[in-house]
Amino acid sequence: MVDLYLSLGIMISLCGLAAFAGASLQKRAGRVVVFSTEAVVCFATAAYLQYVWDRPLLSRLLPFSGTVILGNWLPVVGSFFLGVYLKTERITQLRRIVLATVMVGISGYSLAKPMLGQPPTCVMSFNNRTLDFQTTNKTCSAACAASLLRMHGISATEDELARICLTRRGTHWLGLYRGLKLKTADTNWDVVAEEVNPKDLFSSKLNFGVLAMSFQAPGEDQVVDPEWGFESDVGHTVLVLQSRSSKSLDVFDPSPEYGHETWSEEVLASVKQSILLRLIPRDGSQSRVEINLAALKQGIDAYPPIARR
Repeated sequence: MVDLYLSLGIMISLCGLAAFAGASLQKRAGRVVVFSTEAVVCFATAAYLQYVWDRPLLSRLLPFSGTVILGNWLPVVGSFFLGVYLKTERITQLRRIVLATVMVGISGYSLAKPMLGQPPTCVMSFNNRTLDFQTTNKTCSAACAASLLRMHGISATEDELARICLTRRGTHWLGLYRGLKLKTADTNWDVVAEEVNPKDLFSSKLNFGVLAMSFQAPGEDQVVDPEWGFESDVGHTVLVLQSRSSKSLDVFDPSPEYGHETWSEEVLASVKQSILLRLIPRDGSQSRVEINLAALKQGIDAYPPIARR
């Protein structure tokens, strides 16, 4: 948690500097300069929300385990405007105090939110398998991350990843990035996050990665197969094993009812957004892990669905 506390301290300091800058601007500059600066900040914030917020670009701009906190720039923007308004004479002192109190509370909660709560309690697995199933209905990401790490020779468990990935009612992809970043520290592997368009879900770059997906609700003219349909308001994470040119995708679904599956375009028709997290050699080489899909599949299928629970 040291990285999170350090990141939180950095963001609080930046918020303080932003508030000071806003107050100094309002106190010393003319109305035109203040208005122009506010307009520039608003446009920059809109660009941030459109192109950076909750996108893998964050992990490239800030390649740290604390990006889940460092990547939240909205409190800094809010602190700048708070500084401006605290020094304006057009707002009464009482309103300024109320505004400051509300703003500090919202910003503080927004920054600390990833650290709040407790991870779900996972069941210890006694099966010495590379790919293993999730033991709670909230830890699909943690289970996939642990499997990916074991595929690369790094010891990991679902329970450990649930803690360091900040799993609560689910796992945000930035929490997943944090967990993989911490586990690959001092190893030959590093983590990259990539946004994958639905049309590119079958490209060769999807080999060996954790795919975090969100789904859109089907249209009125669409029929969802109950065996394959996904809930629109619930994200899901699987481990991509191999993509094929024949428009099919081999995945390991950590849900105990599924396991190794081959998905088609029809199965993934409801995917709205997907982010792939992969491990790459830290030295920049093109080497990658080779896996025996048949052996992995056999290890999974050796356990019938009831035993998988």
